[in-house]
Amino acid sequence: MGKVQVIFTGGTIASGFLGERKGPDPSASKALHESISSFFAEKEMEVECIEPWGIPGLDSSNLDPGHWIEMTRAIDEAVREGIDGVLILHGTDTMAHTAAWLSLCFSGVGIPIILTGSQLTLDYTPEDVTVNLRGAAQVVCSDLTGVWIYCNWKLIQGNRAHKARAQHPDAFVPVGGMPLYFTPEWARDGEIADPAHPRGRTPHSLKKILEISPDDARRSGKSIRWAFFSPGVEPLLSGGEKVLALLGFGAGNAPTSLLERIAAAYPEGSRPQVIACSQAEGDV
Repeated sequence: MGKVQVIFTGGTIASGFLGERKGPDPSASKALHESISSFFAEKEMEVECIEPWGIPGLDSSNLDPGHWIEMTRAIDEAVREGIDGVLILHGTDTMAHTAAWLSLCFSGVGIPIILTGSQLTLDYTPEDVTVNLRGAAQVVCSDLTGVWIYCNWKLIQGNRAHKARAQHPDAFVPVGGMPLYFTPEWARDGEIADPAHPRGRTPHSLKKILEISPDDARRSGKSIRWAFFSPGVEPLLSGGEKVLALLGFGAGNAPTSLLERIAAAYPEGSRPQVIACSQAEGDV
């Protein structure tokens, strides 16, 4: 019998429709547990459920790099113990951020690590909880490997996902790639290529990440500044940034006056690492 780990983090998938708004609902979490247990029992898979931040969990807007570290440690421990797959129930607002982080940590992992959530609550009509939950669980039982987001009948690589729609069930689009659309083959046995991150061993790069405490990760996050360029608007800089990501025009261009202002904001010896990005769509 195989074994899967299910991580409940919270989000709309663990919420209910309360009058005119949606909010955390313990009864929704209970329904999720029952549905997951039933599905994996049919597949003869043992389930290990963990709730790192309690029931019903946290809104994904409140998840930060410290929570990512805690999640990474739980997954790494499960991988070293021989888990066959990981299913993460997560709010859609920052799911792409978490997926990108996990893609860096578990590059080449030999099992499926699948994130899913919903745009609508289970008690709403129509709802997208059931199709996303069962579809993602199906993938966890397949021979697909790596970190992926499952949403609306398709899979998107964790390091290429972007939330493009705030309310529509088809929430995510791939950036610089194509999604994998649902196929029954995901649930059938097949050969798996030798993974770069085999079960039972933590790669050296991940060991360094796991040495970081959640609080240190949060402090590091606060030293990063995103500067969105718009004609006539100047970014607000503190001068203490360690990483400065500039969302410029075209291929990452910026007005000369702004670049001069940025250079003047940081004295010699304390300049940040600068990353020039583009607001336009393009390859990754």
